Amino acid sequence: MLSISEVRNINFENFFNYARNVGVYINKELYVKQIHKNNNGIFIKNSIDPNQLLISLPQKLAISKNTFKNFILEQRPDYPDLKILENYFFSLPSFEYFKKNSIMFVDKEKKNKILNLFIELSPTKRKIHHLFQSFNELNDFEKYISIIFKTRSFNFENNQYLCPILDLINYKYGAPRALSNKEGIYFKNNELLKNSDQFFQGYENHSNIVSFFLKYNFIPDSFNTVSIPSNFFSLNIPQNKEDLIDEDYWHVKDGKFSNKKRIVFDNLKFPLDFKLEINKIIPNNSVVNKITISILEMLRNEIRHKELIKFANEEADEDITHSFAQALKINYSKIDQLIKKLSNNEQ
Repeated sequence: MLSISEVRNINFENFFNYARNVGVYINKELYVKQIHKNNNGIFIKNSIDPNQLLISLPQKLAISKNTFKNFILEQRPDYPDLKILENYFFSLPSFEYFKKNSIMFVDKEKKNKILNLFIELSPTKRKIHHLFQSFNELNDFEKYISIIFKTRSFNFENNQYLCPILDLINYKYGAPRALSNKEGIYFKNNELLKNSDQFFQGYENHSNIVSFFLKYNFIPDSFNTVSIPSNFFSLNIPQNKEDLIDEDYWHVKDGKFSNKKRIVFDNLKFPLDFKLEINKIIPNNSVVNKITISILEMLRNEIRHKELIKFANEEADEDITHSFAQALKINYSKIDQLIKKLSNNEQ
């Protein structure tokens, strides 16, 4: 078995050149630059006009979980180019890096402190507790596989794959997401990229900053999304409205309906799909607004705000639990902003 704990180094220029030779398209104006230890980014040599192909990975070079496991276990994987796999493995952070920098590895005392930032019946608290518990049941090898796929994988045809080169692109809120077609996965730029600019990507799933932090272990700049979790609320079905309920969108049981999917307020804007679906059942916009405010107040009140402020002030700045507290504070603030915005629409 290959070591998952040893610090690894790679020459990215050689990696890029080899990748180009086996069918990976990498725009000639792109290069890798170290930002700080354990963090590299994709930068621009000379300006690139908008809507240009930047990187494209053939489907055959996307790495499945089984392929990645077998490679580390030194069991010959079903993969067309073992040198790509080897180079990719050497570009990844070690297990020791994640032990120092992931919220999933904090000790039991700190996990309990995190859980105590939520009220007892909080759905978010239950979700985080389950997340910690499930991760703790894994062995070190399984933890490494899990965290690599959690933090770096791309969704392609409803499956998760690691994508060499593509995952060197750092995240920025609102940046373009990866695109895909039958040939593979690729990136284009929406805007002019100038000399020395860094090219960023958006991630597929960033419904709130707390779930984002639990997955990626950092707080992005300018994050501006709030989401109501699935099955978070239930409402009585108004008389004679049962036939208007779309059961692909709502759960229906015992005369009540609840949200089957997350309700995501991107840039704190009222989501169109939620508005359309709930207006079929409750056609009065003012009533819908008041109901939404009440639901958001429930979401905000999951957080024990006084304990959160105290915890954030007590924890050392460099501690990962302090960063989690900062993410939770931002989420509380964003929910509060959204409530005020909706309340102003009522005046």
